Amino acid sequence: MELKTQELYEKSEEPQLCKEVMQFAVQLMSQENIKMTDAQLLSLLSHISAMIYRSKHKEEIQPVDASLFQEVSDGSIDMAKLVCGLISDLHDDEKYLLSIHFESAKMNN
Repeated sequence: MELKTQELYEKSEEPQLCKEVMQFAVQLMSQENIKMTDAQLLSLLSHISAMIYRSKHKEEIQPVDASLFQEVSDGSIDMAKLVCGLISDLHDDEKYLLSIHFESAKMNN
């Protein structure tokens, strides 16, 4: 898993920022007592890496329908908003996509 993790950091083209954002996300989850499986952590890192890559290259995601995320808790969306706040030039809807990682991890507990 360590090799895959390193590859994802590198893929972002900003490995240091990617590590810092990932550490921040893990710290937030720890404060909320949310535990992710190794597979979920890898998926989260992959998403963060892709967000940083998109930010660097000024690529925007397609807008999403926020109503599709009404089942996602405000807490998960707030956590995603905080994480997204560390990365510049992101589409506001990134928070919805990222929130799914936190919401699904809450089901582990």
